[in-house]
Amino acid sequence: MSENTAAPNEPQPASNHSTGPEYGMRIPEGNGQPPAWGPAWHPEATPQAPLPRPQQASEGEDIGRGAIFALAAMPLGIIVWMVIWNFGWITSFVTFGVAALAARLYVMGTAGTLSRKGVWIVASITAATTLLSFLGGVWLDAVSYIGGVSYIGGSPLAMILDPEPWDLMGYNLATNPDFVKAYAGDFFMALLFGALGCFFTLRSLFAATKA
Repeated sequence: MSENTAAPNEPQPASNHSTGPEYGMRIPEGNGQPPAWGPAWHPEATPQAPLPRPQQASEGEDIGRGAIFALAAMPLGIIVWMVIWNFGWITSFVTFGVAALAARLYVMGTAGTLSRKGVWIVASITAATTLLSFLGGVWLDAVSYIGGVSYIGGSPLAMILDPEPWDLMGYNLATNPDFVKAYAGDFFMALLFGALGCFFTLRSLFAATKA
């Protein structure tokens, strides 16, 4: 055995070249596991989760079908509003329910998520329901004025095809300033309660669809 030969159990001298990476070298990509020689604090030494792909809510969204489904909330809201109106009340509960129901029906119609465009459709349906509900209340007052409690079948819905209450309402809205002035307060109250009812629902829907 020569003098330069080391025994098997003797420690080998350290090499002048380190087995780890030098400064400025990039750690090679592996199978997602950190290399044995990579420092734990190095950002590339720990497996990084893939960045989530931004969800596009409008992909595959059938807006027309969703709008048709959401429109089913309109007649329900009008009927409930008229029932409450008949007792002399105005409430924000109706528009709250219409906005929530229209959003749910829209999602059912599109079989997907609700996009920003879909929220605008829900908001439009809610606003249209509020206006039509108010007109329905005025029409209900015309029916009561014409027939009192003795209208056909005991229900105002029995006169929905009768032109007389429609003519009476249209005539007064077009030519009677006192009639319009008498309902002005109720109209603004209906808008106020309608806005309060759907505000938080629509705000949460808009926030959920932010880009």
